[in-house]
Amino acid sequence: MEQADLARCLMALLEIKGVGPGAVKKNFARIQASQSTDEVFDAMRPVVGEVGEAGWKAGLFKAEQYLSRCAEVGIVAVAIGDPRYPPPLMELGTPPAVLFCRGNLSLLASPVLGVIGTRKADPFGETVAGRVGYHFSENNVHLCNGLADGIDICSVTHDGAFLPGVIGVMACGLDILECNLTSKKITERAGKLLESGGLLVSEFAPGAVEDQNSVIASCRLQAGLSQVLLLIQSSSDGGSRFTAGHFAKLPRKLAFIVPPEAQSSGAEFGANLLLLKGKEGLAEFVGLKTSKTLKADLLPMRSRDDYDGVLRSLESAPATFL
Repeated sequence: MEQADLARCLMALLEIKGVGPGAVKKNFARIQASQSTDEVFDAMRPVVGEVGEAGWKAGLFKAEQYLSRCAEVGIVAVAIGDPRYPPPLMELGTPPAVLFCRGNLSLLASPVLGVIGTRKADPFGETVAGRVGYHFSENNVHLCNGLADGIDICSVTHDGAFLPGVIGVMACGLDILECNLTSKKITERAGKLLESGGLLVSEFAPGAVEDQNSVIASCRLQAGLSQVLLLIQSSSDGGSRFTAGHFAKLPRKLAFIVPPEAQSSGAEFGANLLLLKGKEGLAEFVGLKTSKTLKADLLPMRSRDDYDGVLRSLESAPATFL
């Protein structure tokens, strides 16, 4: 089956109630072996339940509309099974069935450092984020986050301009410049990122409007794309716990800034201080009663000397990641 037809079928399946990314991953071998849209539907009959031919055709029609919109504004739909699909995403229990991309698609084949932290960063946190982001960018590492206020945007910009090769994870459709799908601030940042040669990614089809659920879902996508995740600054109940929670279940490195003593008394670094307790602290941060399901190794960063540990972790990622 051609890649475009596969993407169309996967989009159609996701239009069926009760069929999500997890079901697609579990049944992908059967889907990929199908030679036509009818065979895909036959292969997925045990999953789609009582949905009949009319429901399947309606899903295919909707998928065709999505693909038409993609072609109109320059979005590329990369389905599971496509050579361009990032292998790190497949370690997720529910990898996006289709990854929508807009911009420099070649960035998907590069090592990615996810940088997360609070939207309410203090001046110290903003300074650290800027220095860390610039350092890794200078070492040819591509940075990834949601372009939110605070740590996100401070880590991926320098002197008001985006660093090279930034990947922005969106919680809405990627016809973001043409439609009112998210805040004006994020829309403007998305446009500037594309102008700088970066890449926007989303698992949401064109036209999807950002909401609280989609923002939380986009945290899973950022976690999956990041070979290493770096927490700059967060309170113990900060939103960074959503991305960290998904990432912690992956066999990768979760780095975090250890604040100097003068900065460690307030709540701004509450999550960072929890991580100093090891995996038990990580479990507490991400809301788990036990650390038994956590696979990520913690990498504390106390000084610039520890930056090399992050670089080594990125360089030693499995070959299929790079």
